[in-house]
Amino acid sequence: MKTKIIAGIFVLVVLAILLIAGPYLFSQIQEKEAFKNVEIDFEGLEIKNIDMQQVTLNLNLRCYNPNKIPAVLDGADYEIYLQGIYIGNGSLNERLTIPPNETKIARSEVNVRYENLNRLLNISDEIVKSDGKVDIMIKGNAYVEFIGKINFPFKVEKEINLSADVVEKIKGLKNFKIF
Repeated sequence: MKTKIIAGIFVLVVLAILLIAGPYLFSQIQEKEAFKNVEIDFEGLEIKNIDMQQVTLNLNLRCYNPNKIPAVLDGADYEIYLQGIYIGNGSLNERLTIPPNETKIARSEVNVRYENLNRLLNISDEIVKSDGKVDIMIKGNAYVEFIGKINFPFKVEKEINLSADVVEKIKGLKNFKIF
């Protein structure tokens, strides 16, 4: 008899917890799933730091949420390519919440080692001839954490135009090698 009473109380406690926590858990699951529909696009790239081992760039990605509920991103890891040449990788380590029908900019650092920049110098003539038009590709995995990590692969491909100043500087690098 006591076992049935204890089992009954246990079932009532579990049901009460589910009734209280259920809507919260459901909304969390929906926000995580909403990220599947987020549209990611390249916004910009700028130099942050240059040291003896690498160049550190700031990468800005535009993230648009077309959903009717907020979309949540817990992080991302990615690689970046220019003209099909791997230049570096980066990660987004901050939680990003994008309200419905809004756009947010995700900012992160890309570490570019000098040996990767050397490969770009080999195609400097091609970049100059195209007036600074360069194909950029960013591919990686965005992820959300909910009872484990759920990955969402993404890929951004775009042609960007380097500024006239950058193209002039590339012309001056014709015979330059980093090492």
